[in-house]
Amino acid sequence: MTYANAEDCSPQLRSALEAVIGGYMAAVAEVLLAEEIPVVSVSAYGDVHDPSQDDFEGDVEGSVEFAPAFSRTLLGDGGETGLLWCGVSGWCFFHIPEGSGRSLLDSARWMGSGLTPEPVRVAAFLSEVRLDARAAGSADRPFYRAPHSEPDVLLRRLEAFGAVDGGAEPWTGESRAVARLRSTACRRRAVEALTAEDQEIVDVAIHTGELEALAGLLAYVEGDGADDGLRELARRLARDLVLRARDGVESVDEHREAFSYAEKQG
Repeated sequence: MTYANAEDCSPQLRSALEAVIGGYMAAVAEVLLAEEIPVVSVSAYGDVHDPSQDDFEGDVEGSVEFAPAFSRTLLGDGGETGLLWCGVSGWCFFHIPEGSGRSLLDSARWMGSGLTPEPVRVAAFLSEVRLDARAAGSADRPFYRAPHSEPDVLLRRLEAFGAVDGGAEPWTGESRAVARLRSTACRRRAVEALTAEDQEIVDVAIHTGELEALAGLLAYVEGDGADDGLRELARRLARDLVLRARDGVESVDEHREAFSYAEKQG
């Protein structure tokens, strides 16, 4: 289906745009997750004719959101941070300190590199941000297309990255596709950690309640994870920890079900 009519305000056009914007956000999220960046969700907004976006000189947009701890580590303070893709100007990183009264435009550092750079280039931009968030990119905003124009051209351009059905109105990152990406990345990191060479046995002081809480968190992953391998790792790791707590430090090499499973997955 194509949308050559620039005045088309149909729900079908919005849905189609949100699917391909979501696909682009998911493609970027996949690269970032492979680099162990804690992506928690993505978003997509596809109403190309929304007049409320005029104050921003934009129209459609998408974003990749991170765990709050990552943002705090990155900048050392609270506030709102993230990667935003603007359908007029491409990617930017923004940081709005709490109580600053600044807008997203005030704080945005623009990546440049065109309207739809490859996901690996977006990941490289975030690496630059992590080195110096206040100097990465440029404060000068680029413009690659006019707001509210040529939705069909934009749609075709974004189709190269695939499409994701958000399954909600408006589109949100709580899709099964994004959940699978996060679970797969988490499983990969867990397998690498469990099978790493030259591991040491460490003394860790832990209260019984803390151990119980950790086992409960692993049980949650086992029941809610989108990846079968991750669920099985969580189940086995929880069992290992509980059995070691019962049998003492001498059993540390006896109760290693998670390691055995990870070794087969590696």
